[in-house]
Amino acid sequence: MTTAAHTPPPAVDRPTLTVVKEPLEGTVVEHQGDLVVERRPRPAWMRSAKDLKQHAVYVRDNALDWAGYHAAHSPYYVGWSFRGYGRLACRWIDAYRDDYPQLIKSARETLHGAKGNPAREVEWKQQIIVHRTEYRRHRNVHLLKTGGWATAATAGVGAGAWFGGTLTDIILGLAVLGFGAWHGRPEQPAAVAPQAPRRVSQLGEETMRRVLVEGEAVPEKRAEEIRGVGIPHTEGPGIAYCVDLPSGIPASVAVAKADKIASALGVHKDWMDLAVDRGEGSSESRLKVWVSHEDPFAVVRRSPLVGHKGTVDTWRDGVPVVFGKRGNAINFHVRDVSMLVGGATRRGKGVWLANLLLGIAKDVRVNIRLFDGKGSGEHNPFAPILSTFVKGNPERLALFLRAGLEEMERRADFLDERNLDKVNPEILDEIGGLEVWIVDELATYTPKGTSDFADEITENLSQVAAVALSLGIILVSLTQVPEVDVVRGRLRQNHIGRTAVNTESASASNTIMGDGMAGQGYDASKIPLDQPGRCFTRTPEIGTIPARSFLVEREDKLAAAAEGHELRRRAGRLPGQWHDPIESRLKAWTGVSSAAGGERGNGRITRVTILERLEILAKATGRGSVTNSEIFQALASTDPAKYAMRDGENEKGWTTRVGAALKEDLKSAGVELEVKRVVGADGGRTYGYQLADIIAARNA
Repeated sequence: MTTAAHTPPPAVDRPTLTVVKEPLEGTVVEHQGDLVVERRPRPAWMRSAKDLKQHAVYVRDNALDWAGYHAAHSPYYVGWSFRGYGRLACRWIDAYRDDYPQLIKSARETLHGAKGNPAREVEWKQQIIVHRTEYRRHRNVHLLKTGGWATAATAGVGAGAWFGGTLTDIILGLAVLGFGAWHGRPEQPAAVAPQAPRRVSQLGEETMRRVLVEGEAVPEKRAEEIRGVGIPHTEGPGIAYCVDLPSGIPASVAVAKADKIASALGVHKDWMDLAVDRGEGSSESRLKVWVSHEDPFAVVRRSPLVGHKGTVDTWRDGVPVVFGKRGNAINFHVRDVSMLVGGATRRGKGVWLANLLLGIAKDVRVNIRLFDGKGSGEHNPFAPILSTFVKGNPERLALFLRAGLEEMERRADFLDERNLDKVNPEILDEIGGLEVWIVDELATYTPKGTSDFADEITENLSQVAAVALSLGIILVSLTQVPEVDVVRGRLRQNHIGRTAVNTESASASNTIMGDGMAGQGYDASKIPLDQPGRCFTRTPEIGTIPARSFLVEREDKLAAAAEGHELRRRAGRLPGQWHDPIESRLKAWTGVSSAAGGERGNGRITRVTILERLEILAKATGRGSVTNSEIFQALASTDPAKYAMRDGENEKGWTTRVGAALKEDLKSAGVELEVKRVVGADGGRTYGYQLADIIAARNA
């Protein structure tokens, strides 16, 4: 037996493996023994694991947004559901009746007109019989169809509710609610609720690389150095994202290329925000991007103060007057900024002012003084709480500013005695409150030749705007004629805050916003006319931004004024409840008060008789009468020296004294007016005067 020699295995020709420092595009080869396995490149339509993960985040966030939005609006859907089933019932009745009742009625009228013509009478009698027969048949068919469908639906729902579990009941309930809500939804909603746009295909690192290169902010050869920070996310009605630009390229370069970047993104410039990220851990190369694919100002938003209860701290929290691109409220802090608001008529200045009044009405520390050059009833709802309210009357404004300068001197002495450089919240009550002076429509007061007081008014307004802020006096000026003759240079320069609604030209926009602002992209003449309240606004806190005023309606003004009246009454800060040095001076000079709109209560500062005053008050209640309490409060607001409660005087003593003074005034006017039991504001019975008796006394 022979043993075979051991033969070594044949040598395998293996290629030499080397380390590849940079990956090569195309096919990747792996060596496994003698086998060579090739990985095919991923097709363009197939997403990477990173893309799929990011897409999953987008889908999840959209689903959560959708569910949260509809859950928050479920109370609306319940109301819509009731309305929807009501509409369906009306449609069922209309289908049940169809046009047959009208056809029968028309045939009867024709038959009535055919009397005396036997042939025509027979024809139309037959026609009525035919219509009635068809009507009965139509109703039977309609009822039969309704019964069949109702039976099928009831059986299906009943079976599901009987044999199904809790989940089935919930699904059925939602189906019933949704069916009704669909048919009861508003046809033309007054305010469209903002909804987050879809995140899919929005922004992202690859998109920003393309956009920044096309926008000429980053050279194409350095595009791969752009890095995304986090993932795109919803912020207001748009999408926000951050990217780090290549080293050596500050984010401010991209901000300066906003026009080209907006074009690369396929949106309007005012639908996008670019800013240098100033957050913690950021750098000068980090760019914040926000973009919406619809006009963020096309949505009408109600003021956050509509329905608000309680006081507002306008010094600390400010007043939400406008909203920005992202739907965020922008607050105007009533403490250290005088504001100039200008633009064409009916473009939103009044709404801007209404938003401001809505807030300061609820801050009992603020003394509101309003001069309305238009003379309409726009601001009448706030009259009872205005420390000064005058329409037109340049002479009265000139006198007011003289008294105001004296008040500024008093406040300056007050601060000097306490070694203070400016007013602070701790001394507001002691110094007499925060003053807000509003001049609505400068064009009726300041242009040369409009009155003998034009130059004096302009000079004093300029002085107030320049030095009164530290004394707790804020000036707000509005004009629909933004011309240099109306807003003269010194007056304009001393208004730190600016707001421009739509203007007729770029030069008019510059008159409000400042020279050269239109060339920097803040041209109010380009604001869309179909968006009243749209504006450019500027304050030291926020810079210059596009914005739009919140929607405020007359009912909102009345509600805010009523609550502000009650808050001020309890705090002793209604006109007539506290010593007002400005109105006291005006009363001494002219003999007429302009507190709470004067004796007529509408800003028309004229002298009226005591009977005219009582008639105005009785008509204003809407009850055909006025109580003694309402009369005493009104008299105290317009003539505090005579009718207001004095130091050390209690409620009973005050009413007794004022009641006697009222009787003396009536007696001096040669009038005998009987006090009667009347209905008060709370529905109770109290003493006062009937409107009919007052009118009879006037006629006599």
